[in-house]
Amino acid sequence: MRTFTGEEFEDEVKRICRSLFSDSIGQGSEKIDGRERDGVFWNGSFFTVVEATTDKKKDKASYDAKKTHDLVAKKRSEGNMAQGYLVTLHEPTADQRAVVKKYEKTTKIISFDELRSLLFDAAGYLRIRSEKPFGSVYNHVSHTFEVPRSEFVAPTITRARTGEIVSVDHISQVVQHSARMIITAEYGIGKSMLLREVYFSLLKEFSQNNSFRFPIAINLREHLGQSDPVELLERHARNNAADPRRLVAAWSAGYVDLIIDGFDELSTRGWTGDHRKLREFKRNTHAVVKNLIKQTPSKSSIIIAGRVAYFDSDSEMREALGAPDGLFDHFLIQPFDSDQAAEFLSRKGRDDPLPQWLPTRPLFLSYLINKNLIKEAVTISSHGSFPEGAAWSALLGMIASRESEQSEGVDKDAILQFWGLLATKARQGNAIQKSFSPKEMDEVFHEATGNTVSEEERRVLLRLPGLGISPNDASNRTFIDVDFLNAASANLVISHIRYPYGDEAYRADLRSIAQQLNQVGTHVVCSMIETEGISPGLLSACLSKEIDEGNYALAFDLFFPAIFLGESQKYMKFEGLDIEELDICQEVWDSIRVKFCNCLISNLVLPPDGPLPLDLQFVDCLIGNIDGRSSERDLPERSFVNCEVGNFSSSYSVNNEVLGSELPIGVRVLVVTLRKVYAQSGISRLESALLRGLDHRSRMIAPDVIEYLRKHGFLVESGRQGKTIYAGTRSMRKDALAIIQSPATHQAPVLDACRKLS
Repeated sequence: MRTFTGEEFEDEVKRICRSLFSDSIGQGSEKIDGRERDGVFWNGSFFTVVEATTDKKKDKASYDAKKTHDLVAKKRSEGNMAQGYLVTLHEPTADQRAVVKKYEKTTKIISFDELRSLLFDAAGYLRIRSEKPFGSVYNHVSHTFEVPRSEFVAPTITRARTGEIVSVDHISQVVQHSARMIITAEYGIGKSMLLREVYFSLLKEFSQNNSFRFPIAINLREHLGQSDPVELLERHARNNAADPRRLVAAWSAGYVDLIIDGFDELSTRGWTGDHRKLREFKRNTHAVVKNLIKQTPSKSSIIIAGRVAYFDSDSEMREALGAPDGLFDHFLIQPFDSDQAAEFLSRKGRDDPLPQWLPTRPLFLSYLINKNLIKEAVTISSHGSFPEGAAWSALLGMIASRESEQSEGVDKDAILQFWGLLATKARQGNAIQKSFSPKEMDEVFHEATGNTVSEEERRVLLRLPGLGISPNDASNRTFIDVDFLNAASANLVISHIRYPYGDEAYRADLRSIAQQLNQVGTHVVCSMIETEGISPGLLSACLSKEIDEGNYALAFDLFFPAIFLGESQKYMKFEGLDIEELDICQEVWDSIRVKFCNCLISNLVLPPDGPLPLDLQFVDCLIGNIDGRSSERDLPERSFVNCEVGNFSSSYSVNNEVLGSELPIGVRVLVVTLRKVYAQSGISRLESALLRGLDHRSRMIAPDVIEYLRKHGFLVESGRQGKTIYAGTRSMRKDALAIIQSPATHQAPVLDACRKLS
């Protein structure tokens, strides 16, 4: 338990009293009648005399009470209204109350909590707020926000700039000391659960008088359209049965730590207008957050959290939120590794071993368990050239079969078609955040199957796996997992590839998407092409058709499957896309003629030296971050025309430093390979990208390093011969980050193996 010095306690008491009893600055300690007074305050009509003590002895209470009584009595005799307070750090003892009672007409003895509650009833607010929802913490099966704290498993948290691993306790401890930070994570990783734990940690410190500040936890989804931070705080107070004016006063006085969840929920990530206006749009949308941060006193801590891919770069995020580098640390929450996932399952009474392809996101695992799907999911085998895609196809097929067997009138194909169209409509906007009303779901089912929805079918749709209750409206449904959504939508893409020249209504939906398939969706497309024996030439023809007709978003869904399946392409132009990452450090680009126009690219990875492919060009693009180059001077003018770049990073210079270090060469290649694969969660790399930038000697041993990484579970291989794709595994992510951070001291079998390479 923290102990405060008498001086620290007196300062806090005076700060509160200035807010409560003073009409001008500078009031506080005075020497009157030869005696030191902790605080004397005048509000224009009333004197308040205050003494503060951390001492529990009755003699000290008696002395302070007599001193206060004398001054209050004097002020009253002079015709003034006056009142005295003796403020104790802890609840006054019976002895203290007894000795002060004789002066009760002039002086009251109160605890610090009682004084603070005159400014704001923090205890009352915290009691009610603790029972309210925290961000996206929600049980989509039982339809309640009441998810037990016992289900929380501490995730791996890394500092964005250095990769340093920090603990949940570290986050809670630094927030107690006026820290400011940004926390980002993928959807479903457990960001809101983490913030809830930090909130309760701060609440405990406040309740035990270890801190003078109390936490305020704000869900930004409840404040759409607000522009004034005071109005935001007042609405938050009313939502939690607190006095709005007094909560704002406590915030202004620096007695609040802010936990702000969901900066990504103030506006949509999907953008259909001019990308050059997007940053202005985001700045305007997040002005209320920026002003709230700006006006918060410096001694207050602030945590602001949201989804990792919402902003296009770290610099854009900091500018929009008003969270400058140097003042705000940036932390990333990583997906569960195998041990964390096992602990999470154990707390839910399960011991199922998870296959590598299955996401370890807590939200998704909880959903599978609550829907009684986990046993079937873990038994699905992954096979073929694209095992992750094959596993997801099998999972969706298995669930659709089970649902059709339990319900009359809804067959497996109808469920798959419904999922596919619903997921595609979700990709037309903000994907995972898009919710569908029962009426909209009826309409989608009719579009997908041609059948009018019966009452039985409607009941099936509303409880269909993969869909959960929307936190904003219990009658609406939303996709529970981003990979599930992409796998479902990939089924519709395959339908289009099979017969690219049809006129079915769903093709218009495919051509209206705003967000591209992620890695899972791409691998599902590749796997189904391979499994069904669809000619890659048909894929190529379909891609060409969509480009020729200007359907660039759909064409880009077909672009990477074509690359991974080894199809040569004619000249291609993509326009107006919103792309999370492009990795040009792969030799497949050398034979591709492609131009990106007016695109928003969050991260562009370029080779660190040498020319870019001759037929690759970016025109009028907004690029969040370019990795591999240090400034605009390093960009070939012919390849970049009128582009705006938010940030340049130098992971390749770090790789060069690693390769030039004194570490054993096998360890050097190991670290560089892990950096390329684990730099961004969810991104796979072609084998050629793992070899890029290595000298001749390093290239010689790289295949052995890759083989060791496969053997020890750090890499999963997919793709066809000549187009081998490697992806990191969720289960080994924590170990991979630890090796990257401390290759010389970390203990791991893969490190021991690589140290022997020469």
